This record gives sequence, structure tokens and C-alpha cells, in this order.
Amino acid sequence: MIVTIDELKTGCVLRKDVYSKSVKPLMKAGTVLNETHIAFLKAFFIAKLDIDPVTQSSARQSSEKKAVRESEPVPFTEPEPNPQLSPLDRKFQQSVRDYQFFFQQWQSGTGISIGDFRETMMPLITGFLDDPMWLTTFLIKQRRTQSAAERSVLFGLVAAFFAKKFNFALGDTIQLGLAGMLADCGLAKLPPSLLDKKELVGSERKIFERHVIDSYKMLKGISTLKNETLVAVIQHHEREDGSGYPLNIDGTQLSLNGKILAICDSFLTQLSVEHSENIFLSLDHLSITSYGKFSRYLVDKFCYELMTLFIGLNVQLSDGQSGEITFIPVKEPTRPMIHLTDNRVLSLLQDSTVTIERFL
Repeated sequence: MIVTIDELKTGCVLRKDVYSKSVKPLMKAGTVLNETHIAFLKAFFIAKLDIDPVTQSSARQSSEKKAVRESEPVPFTEPEPNPQLSPLDRKFQQSVRDYQFFFQQWQSGTGISIGDFRETMMPLITGFLDDPMWLTTFLIKQRRTQSAAERSVLFGLVAAFFAKKFNFALGDTIQLGLAGMLADCGLAKLPPSLLDKKELVGSERKIFERHVIDSYKMLKGISTLKNETLVAVIQHHEREDGSGYPLNIDGTQLSLNGKILAICDSFLTQLSVEHSENIFLSLDHLSITSYGKFSRYLVDKFCYELMTLFIGLNVQLSDGQSGEITFIPVKEPTRPMIHLTDNRVLSLLQDSTVTIERFL
């Protein structure tokens, strides 16, 4: 039975595979549709679908019965869009939902459809590259990543941001952004019980570390992904001193892209643990703990480029004073100069006892 996208109800079952622009199905026959599925189909502008007529009838009847049962209470109203969200905020939230849906497909054994994935994520990546100051607002308002899907999407954006600061060509910048988003796709192959575990013990750690190899295997053979992109994915948990995984190679064997992804990944880890309530402390902690693990030059550049986003913003200091961030030193970027409200200039580089506590 052919129906339009607007006629779909939760509970309908697909009778045929649904395709977008890829040779692989976007959604397989037999899928019992829920609200997320329907939203995903709308996002790909799927106009018509073939569904089981029996389930369409039962879904309609169920919907009608539910409407009768709920006719007396307060009438249902569509949720109002949050007026405080920018267009890029909404793109980010939609991309996180889409990523979660892709991840569920990978968990069920579906291969990566890079065409569909790229088409879904490109509006966010290009929008962010045009407006990198969005990251400032995001880090100030939210800071702590809320889910694995959100972390992966943010991973890609931070990687693309860093690549752009290195003057990568646009195509290479987008490739590194996609690499960041897909670097942990191999987590879909892990037992679900390990995905939400905060502390891994014994053999669990080895099983978890295997996700890097799984990510590489899932991406290998995709012709539109460059070899440098695949190398970066498999190296994003390696370290300069050879203490990383899965290959235990040192900095002399690591690619620039691999080093960039490793720093971006470590930064996001800082945002999900202690100090995450303060972006400055997170960057400070990254800088301090990275000695010997990452290229000093790359860490300083990463912190510097992020800190420059905060120039002009007002902050509260740990000694009670407040002022505006006016200058970021290249060598110690997490210790900026502050133009205080009494017109004095304070260099945090010269006074290590004072730290930035929060934005005003």
C-alpha cells in the first residue's frame, strides 16, 4: 500500500526497502516505524512509501482510539520551537538525532552509507565553518557533552575547525570533519552493556579498544574517503610516546591528521569529566596532561585557536575581579590578558594564582 509521508503513523511497517541516493537502503523492509523513523524519512525528503496495509489500518485505528480516550483532558498542542535556539543550534540537534539513528543501523549490522551520512551532516559542517563563533556559544552554554551521538557530531566540528585553522583546503577540511564524526563508529560493534559503562575493568578495556579497528574496517573500501582520512581514524587514540592504541606507534609514525584527531578527542574527553563546568580549566588540564603524549606545538595551537574565540568576552576571575579578555599569548594560550573594569590590565601569565572562573 503506497502512502505519503504525511499519512504515516507510528506502528506502520515498511513492506519494501526505502532508498535515498545510495544503493544501500536508508531503511529496511519490516521496520516498525516510530516517531524518530518518520522524522528521519522526512529529513531525507522521502515522499511516498510502501507499507503493510494491515498495519496502516491498525495504526490508524489505534490512533483514533487514543484520540477518543484523550479527548477530554487538556488538548494536545505542538511543541513550540525554542526561540533561543539559532538555526545552527537546530541543525546541530537534528544532526545528533540523525547520528543516533545511523548508529542504531550500524548496531543492527547495516554498513555505512557514506552518501547518506555526508548528505545529512554537510549542512551542519558547512554552516559551522561559515560561523565558527557558534562553538563559543555552545561551549559557554552547554560545555558537557550529553551523549555519544552528540560527542561524535561535536568531534567532527572541532576537527573541521582545527583543519580550517591549518589552512586545509575545503575538501580536506570536510574530510577531517567527517573523520571525526565517524572515528568512533566502531563502537556500534561493542556489546551494548559496555557503551554506557563509565569504568572499564580487565578484559573490558581490551574489548573497548577494539572499536578503533572496527571503525577502520567499517570505513575501509569507501571510495570517497581518502586514505589520509582512514589513517587518521585508526590513529586517533595513538600518542607521541607510543603509549596509545591500537598500534602503539610513536609520534614519528603518526600523520598530522591523526595527531589532530587525537587532540580533539582528548579535549572532548575533558569536557565530559571533571572541570567540564569551566572551559578554561578543561583547556588548562588538556595542556598540562598532554606533555609527552601530544605534540606541544599542536596542543598550543589548538588551545590558542579556541581561546581566540573568547576575545572580547567578559569574565569573572577567582580573586573577585572581572574584565574583558583582550589578548591570547601563543605559548601559554590558557593564560590570557584581561582588561579589568578599573582599566588596569592583568596578565594571567604573570600571576598564576588567578584563574578565570566563569563568563559574565
